[in-house]
Amino acid sequence: MKVSKDKDSIASCERLIQQILETYPDTQAIYLFGSWGTEYERPESDVDIAVLLPAPQAKKAGSLVLSDLHLALQAALDREVDLINLRQAPTVLQKEVVMAGRKIFCVPGTTVDEFELLVLALYQKLNEERAEILAEGLRSGRFYDL
Repeated sequence: MKVSKDKDSIASCERLIQQILETYPDTQAIYLFGSWGTEYERPESDVDIAVLLPAPQAKKAGSLVLSDLHLALQAALDREVDLINLRQAPTVLQKEVVMAGRKIFCVPGTTVDEFELLVLALYQKLNEERAEILAEGLRSGRFYDL
């Protein structure tokens, strides 16, 4: 995936990093995921942002949907924003962010690498646990008994 290097995208990234750090100064990493800032961006594309906070702070912050930060980012970027607390997200979404997202901010010496490895290990375990269920669904053509 090609990342856009135009001045507007770079300035927008710098602005969102600054706003996130003003609210959460201990932020360990910030990821963009989705089409915004890539060759696939469209005028109606929203901005998908994942914030990695230290574990205790992530637990305290909870969901960032409709937080003051979420609303401030939407106003600053003048477009819809999906803001997630990465430590609180489901494993599948964590894996997508870690594998396909673009890390636009990272504090060296934090546990970001360990978090990313843990996410991949948890995703692998999840796939192992659900392999039988998926195989049965594919075999029978039914995934739910309704």
